[in-house]
Amino acid sequence: MFLYRVKVEELDAAQTLALKADLERSEPGLRAQCPIREMSVLDGDDCELDIYVALDDVIGANELKRLAAELNATLEHSDGHPRVSSELIHI
Repeated sequence: MFLYRVKVEELDAAQTLALKADLERSEPGLRAQCPIREMSVLDGDDCELDIYVALDDVIGANELKRLAAELNATLEHSDGHPRVSSELIHI
C-alpha cells in the first residue's frame, strides 16, 4: 500500500475550513479516477491541513499524476498562497 501525504500550511482559519470542505466534496471524483482505499483530511496546528490518501499497491504513474493534479487544482482555488509539500510513502 502507498500513502500519499500532502501538507498545506500558511492558511488562516477561514481558508482552512473552506479548503477542507472543498476536499471532502471532491473525494468521490478522486475515488473514481484513482484506486483510493481511504482519504482523510485532518486539521493540524496553526491553520494547516494534512491530507492522507491511502492507495492500492498497484497504481499507475498516470493515475498518481492525475491525483496530484486534482489535489493541486483544489489547492489553487483557495485564497492566499498556501505552502504545500507532499510525499509518497510505500508501506
